[in-house]
Amino acid sequence: MPPLRLFTALVLAMLAAETAQARQGSLTPDEAVELAQANNPDLQMLVAEVDAAKARLAGASLLFQANPSLTVTAGPRSSAAGDSRDSSIELSQPVEISGQRGARIEAAEALVDVAEARLRARRGEIAAAILEAFGRALAAEQRARLAAEGLAVAQEGLAAAQERFEAGAAALLEVNRARVEVGRMARDRSEAERRGAEALAGLHLLLGLDSAEVPTLEGELGVEERGVLDEARLIEQALASRADIAAAGRALDAASAQARLAARARIPTPKVGVSYTREEESDAEIVQGLLSFDIPLFNRNQEAQGVAAARVSQLETEVAATGRRVRQEVSTAVARLRAARSAADGFASDVVKAMQENMELGTESYRAGKIDFLQLLLIRRQTLEARNEQINVLEELTAARAQLDRATGGYQ
Repeated sequence: MPPLRLFTALVLAMLAAETAQARQGSLTPDEAVELAQANNPDLQMLVAEVDAAKARLAGASLLFQANPSLTVTAGPRSSAAGDSRDSSIELSQPVEISGQRGARIEAAEALVDVAEARLRARRGEIAAAILEAFGRALAAEQRARLAAEGLAVAQEGLAAAQERFEAGAAALLEVNRARVEVGRMARDRSEAERRGAEALAGLHLLLGLDSAEVPTLEGELGVEERGVLDEARLIEQALASRADIAAAGRALDAASAQARLAARARIPTPKVGVSYTREEESDAEIVQGLLSFDIPLFNRNQEAQGVAAARVSQLETEVAATGRRVRQEVSTAVARLRAARSAADGFASDVVKAMQENMELGTESYRAGKIDFLQLLLIRRQTLEARNEQINVLEELTAARAQLDRATGGYQ
């Protein structure tokens, strides 16, 4: 096995081992991104496109694009002097003289860069999608745990209502209401578990995992580096680093080189060579140089020139449109992250602690007769709604951060 292939095989084996270990244990967001990028079929196809572009570059770099031509003739000659046999050998080679090879190489090099840039851009898109899906799965897990807590609290409330009923301090109506609340919370828990399974299945699909492979997700919602959101600087960063910007620019370079190649193809490619002839009758050997070329009388490569010019015009428009789209994506992502940060700031640690205390103290207050059952239900539902809103806000913050990182060229 060649050294390069052996090295590649060893690297892939190590990655497979690490991937298997990750599948059996915990999985962090960064590990999820690496796993998805290793398994994603789109990336594998784009890697093949890069290899194909490099192969075309190797072909374009050949000194001669056409092989030499060899012609051999032999046969008898009849004349007054008698019969004889003549033979000849002719060797010719087309030679490009107007810079076609340089334009061809330039176009092929640009297309390699385009393929590599598209690969990087897709890697960034997949990473952002994974981080958003990872946050969605974490949020679903937290909602399921919150629903389970709500069910446990409702069951405690039912026990308290029964105690008060047996003590003659509450009516049967309160016990029945508590039973209804337990049923409602059990339904909410089942629904949260179903949505959690759906979110995890979506993450599995992006990761390329089987349904039987269930790693434990490690991470926290809404964790990000707080920095000043300088929109102008972020747009400048995106224009400098976004792979799709680079791909559009290099595609234009390739089209321009192909247009030059089409223009130079008007000039015919001469064939130069040599011929050797042996005439038996006169015992003569003749060596001659050869020069031949097509006369561009009718076909002067007008079609290829027109197509190449139209392609250049098309890509100039695409480059401008890509720049405008990137600017808009960054502006939208900045606005989204600012709003998500503002919403997340409303759920400070003391607010979360107070919500949890309300959940825990409500049942005890009801059991002690300090509040009635309707007040208990109101406190419980407000607390659950507030905690669920907090999960929504942190999930949105995670998604907004992923969107901004992708918009500015991260993960590539």
